[in-house]
Amino acid sequence: MSFLKFAFDEVNEMVRTLESSGGRMKGASKEMLAADTAQIGHDGLQSACDDFADSWNYGFGRLSKMTKNISRFADQCAKEFDGLDEKLRAELTRGAKN
Repeated sequence: MSFLKFAFDEVNEMVRTLESSGGRMKGASKEMLAADTAQIGHDGLQSACDDFADSWNYGFGRLSKMTKNISRFADQCAKEFDGLDEKLRAELTRGAKN
């Protein structure tokens, strides 16, 4: 490797944190969807809680897709960076020999 560094470990740690948070959010989403809002109070509050549960579930789905895309993107970046870094190392080595 050359002197360049890709923050692959840091990116992967961020992805793991997002995925872990996503798991907790998914659990909360399932609990909210299964909740009986009839016990909460008046119709307006019940409706607001149902709307929140629906939007939370939708938002979680979007976040989950983005997290998977970030993970794939980080892997692809690391592979491309390693390839470019190897080319740079080879060129630097070749230049030093000349």
